[in-house]
Amino acid sequence: MAKELTLQDVLDGMNERFNMVFEELKRFDQVYSHLHALRTDMKTSLETQSADGEILDEMRDTLESISKAVDKDAVTIIDHERRIRTLEKTH
Repeated sequence: MAKELTLQDVLDGMNERFNMVFEELKRFDQVYSHLHALRTDMKTSLETQSADGEILDEMRDTLESISKAVDKDAVTIIDHERRIRTLEKTH
């Protein structure tokens, strides 16, 4: 025969279930905290990556300018060398 449940038995059973729900909610809060921290880290990483990209673009522009200047200087040196040879031949 099944024992008839008392009010205390019902309350104990409900408390046990509520405790299980609260434990699950605690785990959910922990997971949410980890996800929030991960989101913050990703945002910081993307901001850093964007800043690095801007710096790399500036460096690329600067190096292109320097490369053009070096090329022009090389052409100028070659032109001066030709002129000097020509002057040396005539003297």
